[in-house]
Amino acid sequence: MKIKGGLYFVVDINSVKKLGEGKVLEIVERAIEGGVDVIQIWAQREEWELEFERLCEIIRKIIEVAHKKEVPVLIANDLELCALVDADGVHLDGYEIPKASIAEIKSKIGFDKIVGVTCGNDVRKIEWARENAVDYISFCSVFPSSSVDSCEIVPLEMIGKAKEILGEGIPVFASGGITVENVDDVLKAGADGVAVVSGIMKADDPRRASENFKRKILRA
Repeated sequence: MKIKGGLYFVVDINSVKKLGEGKVLEIVERAIEGGVDVIQIWAQREEWELEFERLCEIIRKIIEVAHKKEVPVLIANDLELCALVDADGVHLDGYEIPKASIAEIKSKIGFDKIVGVTCGNDVRKIEWARENAVDYISFCSVFPSSSVDSCEIVPLEMIGKAKEILGEGIPVFASGGITVENVDDVLKAGADGVAVVSGIMKADDPRRASENFKRKILRA
């Protein structure tokens, strides 16, 4: 599977404890029906210490649902978890330039796996992404967001700068506070896709919410 852009849905797996496993799987399935192109699983493993096998089981179910529509599923940060559940890759969500090369990372999860990385305002990280031929990058956060409270604000102008540095081979996503109302500004700035959390996860109709985002992405 290859990531080209589109609609990227971040699923906080800890929401299972509030919503229940069945509801989260339903949201994922409906979101995929609405046009989601990529899913990222955000799992804080320490919160599942006594239920780790259940965590893996739920992620495998999400992967099974996603793969029916050929949607790749990535794991945030956790290389070991990615390998255990045989996810399609990892997303590195840190602010330091990774010390390991992409080859070293893929040696732990599989050389056919996807590796994406979050970038902030540090151009060196974008250059590192180009030099290491990552599969995509994502900016966090382009707008203030309750779902993403640990990211620096990245001006939309950085998207254009990243496209100049990366060239055509590496897609650029934007995340953080993106809504149907402001997504046009992000796409006009040059983003190949957008990452959404609460805009889908908390929507009354996840399928319709996904359709609304996807329609604007395709139009752009």
